[in-house]
Amino acid sequence: MRRWQSFASSLSCVQSAWNRKSVSRFRLHVLPIVFCVLLGVSTAHGWIDGTPYFYEHFGPALKHVSEVPAAPAQPNAPQLVLGDHKDFFAVDFDTREQYTVEATLRGIGEFCYIFVEDSQWLRTVRQRTVNAIRRAFDDATPADLNRGIYEIQTQLFGAPPDIDGDKRIYLLLLDIRDEAKDGDNFVAGFFSPVNQHRGVLRHPRIGLPVRSNELDMIYLDTHPQDAGSQQALGVLAHEFQHLIHWRHDINETIWVNEGCAEYATFICGYSVKNHLSAFQRNPHISLVDWQGGTVNQLAHYGAVYLWMLYLHEHYGGSQTIAAIIKDRANGIAGVNNALRSRGVEVSFPVIYADWKVANYLDNNDFADGKYGYQNEQLSISPRREHRSYPVSVNKNMLGNYAADYIPFYPNMVNGNLSLSFTGDNHQFYDVKAIEFRDGQPAAIHDMPLTEMGKGGLLILNFGQRVEKVTLIPSVQPEHGLPVDSTSSYAYGAEQIVEKVEFRTTVLPNPVHPRYWDIIAVADHSIGENPPRITVVQGAAPIVSSSPMKAIQDGAIYTYSLHLSPEISPESIRWEVSFLGEPVGSGKLKTVQ
Repeated sequence: MRRWQSFASSLSCVQSAWNRKSVSRFRLHVLPIVFCVLLGVSTAHGWIDGTPYFYEHFGPALKHVSEVPAAPAQPNAPQLVLGDHKDFFAVDFDTREQYTVEATLRGIGEFCYIFVEDSQWLRTVRQRTVNAIRRAFDDATPADLNRGIYEIQTQLFGAPPDIDGDKRIYLLLLDIRDEAKDGDNFVAGFFSPVNQHRGVLRHPRIGLPVRSNELDMIYLDTHPQDAGSQQALGVLAHEFQHLIHWRHDINETIWVNEGCAEYATFICGYSVKNHLSAFQRNPHISLVDWQGGTVNQLAHYGAVYLWMLYLHEHYGGSQTIAAIIKDRANGIAGVNNALRSRGVEVSFPVIYADWKVANYLDNNDFADGKYGYQNEQLSISPRREHRSYPVSVNKNMLGNYAADYIPFYPNMVNGNLSLSFTGDNHQFYDVKAIEFRDGQPAAIHDMPLTEMGKGGLLILNFGQRVEKVTLIPSVQPEHGLPVDSTSSYAYGAEQIVEKVEFRTTVLPNPVHPRYWDIIAVADHSIGENPPRITVVQGAAPIVSSSPMKAIQDGAIYTYSLHLSPEISPESIRWEVSFLGEPVGSGKLKTVQ
């Protein structure tokens, strides 16, 4: 890095301005540290991946790579021996500058070279660390004692790229430079697609040259991370997926790429608990809008991991994730393509609507396990809850493919819960409500919405049989809309004791005298519980308990009746009922 200083100084003004604009996307935020000194365990920091940095900043330049060759090695691959010295290019995530790392080859495996930064040898890295990494990469993982990370992933996802003519992957152990202080989230590793480019690139914003190592390589942090720990080996599995994914799809959307990398950690048997816990504390984030460097970044890793895990458990297992990695389409389109290739006709929005419920319930005994996980146990934290009524909350913000979780608890023994919802009519919302009885989910309701984004539900026996109702709205835009936009919604709730009252009437059609509209107006929104209409001629039924059509916010309902010429209107009677009880009746009226 030092040899860059003279060049960088001439761009200091530009770089300073860029830093001020970009630091919010790359700042590493603080999480509490757990010290385990007596047990000799390394400090428990929250780790993040440096790979998204390169896709965000060098993506357009890297898209010009037209063909990515695959391993195995070419016959002219260089033969390295232990003790060989080599300089590598690395990036400083604090200054955004490139610098060189002096390293020595400390381990050789069947599938890897393990280089260690010279300044870290016998300081943070010893031979046992190198041996642990070689064993995990080549030989054995918690998931399979007979296969290492390399074989597990290549047998499932395919071979990695091969820019250097050598089947071995270069693993560089170094103290990755970032802006983390003690206790901050830190960059634990990264794959740089720049190294798959030949020659020199220039940083698209500040113009600094960025040189490629022209090697298939992965960077693994040595401080504060213990590079031989189970966490670090999970990071290694994570980064290796990025290398393989590059070969199949060089410009994959970050959230998909990171989700597949988290899944790769899982299939190799390593824990993603740190990221999963962050999501459980912050479950209302967007699945598809990757906010690199923000306070919620750890939660984003947890979200994309759970998405891939849900597909794994409910839509075809590891082969479905492999199909996503191998599909050249990006983002939602690539996921849909992969699902179709596996014979799944259900679309992304439908699966998302079930996924958001599964994250809240995680119950394998309800609805045939549709809303549960076999491999994780979740308990997410709602943003707010309500125990007193009426409720009226406005200007709630949600990103695309993000969900809120809003529990309601009764404050009286008997009653009904009337829920109302108003969403941005320029976005598509999915709104679900879950009833709980005896501590378990009992029913899931889909709230019907009008074209203006309004809807309502009436939950019966709230406080008697129903002990909790959780409202789960989410924004699920049509394909092609920007993923980084947000929209607002409002909701209300009222616990009512009295019965729902109706006003009913019949309106003749002044133009077509054989048509009548029977109208029922409720004094509370009743949502998906429409009143029903029965029409009889004498003792013969013409219409039998048919649901009426909602025409305004779940409170006004209508039924259009047509009589053939041989039927006399004076012989017709109608009755409207709600929940089995009659609420209005009468005869047809003729136009005078």
